[in-house]
Amino acid sequence: MLRTDSWKGKKFRRYDITSQVPAIFGGKRHIVNQAVEYARKIWTELGFKEMAGNLCQTSFWNFDALYTAQDHPVRELQDTFYIKDVRGKLPDKKILEAVKQAHESGVAGSLGWRYKWQEEDAERVILRTHTTCLSAQTLASLRNLNTKDKKGKFFSVGKCFRNETLDTTHEFEFNQTEGIVVDKNANFPQLLGYLQEFFRKMGYEKIRFRPSYFPYTEPSVEIDVFHPFFNKWLELGGAGMFRPEVTIPLLGEHIPVLAWGPGFDRMIMEYYDIHDLRDMYKNDLSQLRKAKVWLR
Repeated sequence: MLRTDSWKGKKFRRYDITSQVPAIFGGKRHIVNQAVEYARKIWTELGFKEMAGNLCQTSFWNFDALYTAQDHPVRELQDTFYIKDVRGKLPDKKILEAVKQAHESGVAGSLGWRYKWQEEDAERVILRTHTTCLSAQTLASLRNLNTKDKKGKFFSVGKCFRNETLDTTHEFEFNQTEGIVVDKNANFPQLLGYLQEFFRKMGYEKIRFRPSYFPYTEPSVEIDVFHPFFNKWLELGGAGMFRPEVTIPLLGEHIPVLAWGPGFDRMIMEYYDIHDLRDMYKNDLSQLRKAKVWLR
């Protein structure tokens, strides 16, 4: 019409180019799934292979293989969800006897927990309380290899379950990102370096490590990041080097293993401007539509 001047003599409706238009929401994955995929990308780019496993695990892989005593409070019902009237399959006798010895009398000069270890307790089936059970199974899968081949970098990002009271920063179902590095030359500064690099890529510049205690690692650290909304340091989880009581029964010999397992859901709260973990999974469509796409 402009080219032919046919607009002359016509009537046109006015347009207000500053008026609001209907909101358009494109399809996208759930905010947590977006972040999980990004974490997978980080670990893969750092040379790690992904570990996978069942949400239901035996107490053996979740606790015993990780040198957690059978009378440890973390095994009680107030912390752990048990599957009623179900017994799980235990690994081969070689690993079973090695773990039993570590608990009862120790390995590599340690004294162990000095009690009578029970297979019945190890057979109990639970909802896994951490993804570290996958690390234990991965180490066991390397047992029959030659010493020079017992190495690798492995990760997982997956669901865990604990009998927690639901509040602003605690969930009874949550994601954890797990990692291990198996190498005869692995050392503690390398562990801190891997963690710093991962958190930097996740968008955190202010992180700190605090000395801590876990039954299956020594030395051990807690990982904290500074959360600007709460204006305080937020604990994400633990890390350390697996003790010989873990590595010798599973690998057949002691090889240094770096290990970590920080909580993942807390880690992504700041990016999505979520200040209460309960909001992350309430599936409010209005909130999900407005949430920004994960781009780092």
